[in-house]
Amino acid sequence: MSHLAKRWQLVLCVLALGATSLRAQDAAAIKWRTDYNAARKEAEAKNLPVLIDFWRDNCPPCVKMEKITFPDQRILGMLNGKFIPLKVNGPENPQLASSLGISLYPTIVLAGPDGRIAQTLIGYQDAEILNEHLTRLVASLAPTDAHQKDFQNALKFDAAGDYVRAIASLKTILEDNRGRPIEKNARELMQKIEARAEQRLATAKEQLDGGKHVEALESLTDVLKAFPGVPAANLASEMIAKLVQANNDLKVAQRTKRARELLAQAQDFYRTKDYIPCLDRCELLLAGYGDLPEAQQGFALAAEIKNNPEWLQAAADVMTDRLGGLYLALADSYLKRNEVSKAQIYLQRVVQAFPGSRMAESAQIRMSQLQATPPRGKDVAGP
Repeated sequence: MSHLAKRWQLVLCVLALGATSLRAQDAAAIKWRTDYNAARKEAEAKNLPVLIDFWRDNCPPCVKMEKITFPDQRILGMLNGKFIPLKVNGPENPQLASSLGISLYPTIVLAGPDGRIAQTLIGYQDAEILNEHLTRLVASLAPTDAHQKDFQNALKFDAAGDYVRAIASLKTILEDNRGRPIEKNARELMQKIEARAEQRLATAKEQLDGGKHVEALESLTDVLKAFPGVPAANLASEMIAKLVQANNDLKVAQRTKRARELLAQAQDFYRTKDYIPCLDRCELLLAGYGDLPEAQQGFALAAEIKNNPEWLQAAADVMTDRLGGLYLALADSYLKRNEVSKAQIYLQRVVQAFPGSRMAESAQIRMSQLQATPPRGKDVAGP
């Protein structure tokens, strides 16, 4: 090979290495967004949190962040993989800076996918510290196992048309209100269920407008029972009250229908030897419908149960199991809120009230796990 050919080969190698180096630098760069509204929409669509870097010209700490903190591999990987990173020149965007209370530079704003601000960091941030904040935010937005289970249950109940339990599962997620991505999914499913309730309410209104008061009453009652707590159910309750108040015959018909429903439920529970809910229905009949024949049949059922000690013993055993189960559920509810001390109170109550039982053993295991786990959230002092 000639001397000239060797020189050209060397030049080509150098150029190739330079191109490779530039591509590596591009791949290693943070993919900054510069349009605030577009970044917000992207974050919501991808269910990712947002990091906003507010900076200004002639700002030494801003330059230091750019040269030292952001190139750190932990920060770079976190921002490109788990965030929507947005860079904003504060003085050139005074309205946005003012709305977020930005007056010092650099300032880092961390927000959830829904735009809710989680934290504001003012001044230069070391890579180690910033990584801790980013990791903590990502962890706080991750759905808990309990929320995942609640959402899967809600999907299952919704598919089966059991909107009562679907709504209850979704409310557990939405009441947490931490801006987690799963809350968006829960909210969307809740809106679909509310739309179904609105459709049934519209049918009731059409029946009412057509003078079909009895049918309208049944449709409104169906909305109230099938979709408790949603706006359509609240409106249905108001419409039922007005309809019954204006029509005495409807009031009598509704009262009779309710008594028959309670008696049918009591008889079903009696046949399946589920005596506690049977007694509950019988007591409701006697308390609210004593003048109707259904109440007398309910009284006879209750008397038969109360005159049989074996049946009463079985009912008491069921109540004991249910009480223990409620205490365990209450403890789990407090654990979802990170109120560990309150959860421990009810776990201890299970151990004391039901010694030697399966529930007491389960409560003891949970208490041991809690004692081995550092407290967090509301049980931690400070911010």
